Amino acid sequence: MDRHLYICGDIHGEIKRLVHDALHRLKIRCADILVVGDFGAGFGRPNSMDVRYREIRSALEANDNCLYTIRGNHDDPAFFDGQHDYERLHFLPDHKMIELCGKRIYPIGGAVSTDIDLIDPLTRKSRRTINESLIKHGSSKRVWWQNEALVQITEGLPESADIIVSHEAPLSFAPMLERDKHVGESTWQQVVESRRYLDYVLKAIKPPLWFYGHYHHHYEGFLGKTAYQGLDIAEIVKVV
Repeated sequence: MDRHLYICGDIHGEIKRLVHDALHRLKIRCADILVVGDFGAGFGRPNSMDVRYREIRSALEANDNCLYTIRGNHDDPAFFDGQHDYERLHFLPDHKMIELCGKRIYPIGGAVSTDIDLIDPLTRKSRRTINESLIKHGSSKRVWWQNEALVQITEGLPESADIIVSHEAPLSFAPMLERDKHVGESTWQQVVESRRYLDYVLKAIKPPLWFYGHYHHHYEGFLGKTAYQGLDIAEIVKVV
C-alpha cells in the first residue's frame, strides 16, 4: 500500500482531536501527518506527553499512521532536540532535512509571540511579566519560552528541498506585515527580522511547496515557482 503525506495546521495540544479527525472524518490510513507547529509540547506536568501519547498510540498503530511536528512559538524547544521522540510521534529539529513519502522536507520551527505584550486587565501586568514570574517559580502553566523565535542560519542551508515547512511565514507570503497597537518595539523588530530571514531562505532554496501555520487562517498563492499555503487551526491538506 502506498504511503501518504498530510500537512496539518496548529493544534494547540488537541492531539486526540487530530487523531480522531484523521481517522473518522478524513479516513486517513497508512500516512505521515506533519503539524506546522504549536503542537502543544511542554504544557502540563513533566510526564504529560507520555500520558497523551499513550491515549493515541493504539489508534496510530492500528491504522499505520505517524505524527510529526515542527516547533511552534507555543512549544517547549527542549522537545525538539531529537531525544524526545516516540515510535509514532516525532519532534523535528530545526534545519534538519527529513524524507517522508519520497519528499525531502526542510523544517524551520519557531516564531515570535506578539500576544506576550498584551496587558492583563485584572493584574494590569503584561503577559510577559506574568510568564516570567511563572518560569521563576517553576510553574507548568507557562506559555512562552525565551528561545521561541526561529533559529537563523546562513551556512549549511540545503541547495534544494521538495517542501519547506515553517511555523512563521516568509515576508513575501500572506498575511501582510501589520503591527497591532499592543506589540512592543523589541517584539516587533523580532517579527520583522524573522519574516525577512524566511524570505532569504525562500530565495536560496526556491522549493516547489511551502507550508506554514501561526496565523490561524487559510492563505494560498504562488511566488515565482513556489506554491505556498498557510493553514488554519487543525486544517489538514493532502500532499501525496
